[in-house]
Amino acid sequence: MTKNLTIFNSIFHKASGNRKLYVFLFCLLLSTFFWLLNALSKNFTTDVDFKVSYSNFPQNKVIINELPKKFKLKIKGLGFDLMTYKLSIKKPTLIINLSKIQHFHQQTTSIKYTTLSSSSFSPFLSSQLGNQIEIKDIYPDSIHFLFDERKEKMVEIIPITELNFEKQYQLFGEMLVKPAFIKVSGPASIIDTLKVVYTDSIFIENLTETTTKTVSINKIYDYYQLTFKPNNISLRIPVEKFTETTIMVNVDYINVPDSIKMKAIPNEIELKFMIPLSKMSSLSTAIFRAEIDYQQISNQFNHKLKVDVVKYPNYIQSLTLNPEKVEYILKKQN
Repeated sequence: MTKNLTIFNSIFHKASGNRKLYVFLFCLLLSTFFWLLNALSKNFTTDVDFKVSYSNFPQNKVIINELPKKFKLKIKGLGFDLMTYKLSIKKPTLIINLSKIQHFHQQTTSIKYTTLSSSSFSPFLSSQLGNQIEIKDIYPDSIHFLFDERKEKMVEIIPITELNFEKQYQLFGEMLVKPAFIKVSGPASIIDTLKVVYTDSIFIENLTETTTKTVSINKIYDYYQLTFKPNNISLRIPVEKFTETTIMVNVDYINVPDSIKMKAIPNEIELKFMIPLSKMSSLSTAIFRAEIDYQQISNQFNHKLKVDVVKYPNYIQSLTLNPEKVEYILKKQN
């Protein structure tokens, strides 16, 4: 019994000590709160960084230099209001509306360079921060604008592709870009030398059928302040299954003098190539022509002459010759 009373008295004294600690901490927090409340009700001046963006640029002009993306503002206001901006993780982006700056558009119609004082747009920056905030200073204190004339023209679109096909499948014909040409607008110094534009890279694996993809113009052109209409391009990639086949073709002769008779050894060669399955039925009527040139003899003193395949259907691929060179016999005509 005595032992239990001793334990109870020990717990009671500890709890009594903890209550005193809790009361002290509560009073400390309460006094800190009232002190902070009193401090924040006074005016302060502090520096705050804001992101900025620009709108309503002059027509028929392009600004080709990089404009400041952030401003450091020295602002004055109640502590409550300033704390909102100092502690805010996502502060508002301030908009610099160039159309609201007096005479700015008029004076830029015929010049290539001008400087704008930051104080000229201070009033409508203040309006975005609220009536309780006063802007005391802005850094940078001025913005430099370098202009170029805006131009437009149509340029060809070149797709950038990396295509992998399943076995026996290949590209059948040319890829179709729609539209083939695009209207590009931007600085005259860039537009005047621009001949073609390239798409974003396209990587497709295991192709077995004709595929259509929507692609965009490469983002690198954003750096040059170029804009495009339309923004998206359709790319049709024709795919078909191919098979390998061979045919024998007689060798013809060109540039042979009337007094000479020429004969190739062998006088026919084997052509090996890949052909789309859909074109196999038309192979029997297709025209192939292989030839050797008599002038190769007089110019190069060759014992063998290279065979050139000068005519064949445009739908075949991977064409090889066997043999690639042939011997020849020359005889005088009677």
